[in-house]
Amino acid sequence: MAVSFTLWFLVSYYWHGVGITLGYHRLLTHRSLKVPKWLSYFWTAGAYLCLMGAPVVWVGVHRLHHQKSDIDGDPHSPVHGFKHALYGWMFHMAETQSDEELQSQVPDLMKDPVLKFLGCGHSARQAQLCLFFNVAARVLLYFIGGPVAVVANLCAVFVVFWSTQLVNTVCHLDGIGYRSHDTREKSRNVWWVGILAVGEGWHNNHHAYPKSAQHGMQWFEVDITWYTIMLLERLGLATDVVRPPVAARKPKKIAIENSSPIGLLSESSMTTMTEAISEALNQPVLDKA
Repeated sequence: MAVSFTLWFLVSYYWHGVGITLGYHRLLTHRSLKVPKWLSYFWTAGAYLCLMGAPVVWVGVHRLHHQKSDIDGDPHSPVHGFKHALYGWMFHMAETQSDEELQSQVPDLMKDPVLKFLGCGHSARQAQLCLFFNVAARVLLYFIGGPVAVVANLCAVFVVFWSTQLVNTVCHLDGIGYRSHDTREKSRNVWWVGILAVGEGWHNNHHAYPKSAQHGMQWFEVDITWYTIMLLERLGLATDVVRPPVAARKPKKIAIENSSPIGLLSESSMTTMTEAISEALNQPVLDKA
């Protein structure tokens, strides 16, 4: 049973994680590569079945984030509070971005009838539809792999879902991680988010070169999504792959600001993050001894 659980967990983690990072993010949002339509739908399904919501909506929100990073109008910046960036923004997007503005952000995706069917507005209908398909997928998985497969999959979904939210929060907090590029916002590279979010934690690199399909630009910046893209390119399934300039991939001095040696996480930032997560889970924060 342990072996079966582990295998289902790893497969689920990879498909859902890369579905978000490759499918929703680097492919649909930034057009960093091209893949056949069937493969695009394969990765998109991985994200959709990780409770990420309609791809049109996700992409529209993320493009707005890049336009207004860490200033008024950014849908999920910790500048407006850690809780807001972690999960609060999900309940107020209709106030931040009208459906008309959302759709104006994604004219390319609005041409795809499948993506439009899944939702193209900040409505309860698209969220309910996503929930329906997610429940249906787990029922199907139960008949395919039994309860072990379902539990392993749900565990993977839980970790992947919150890893994505950590990119929005931790990777924009002062005192965490490091900055390799002098960008106009507060983006950071955070190694442990990079691991959990299969390459998305190298967020400062991404904001410096948003069109690049490669986020981990130094040898130690592990980027599972980029390795997947390289494999697809070798197999002839990915074309027009956008790479960062050669200079961006050269070793450079890294600016680490107010960080602790372990995890590159300052004490004040750790306290802020712990309090916010604790409140989100309705658990008291334990005082330090």
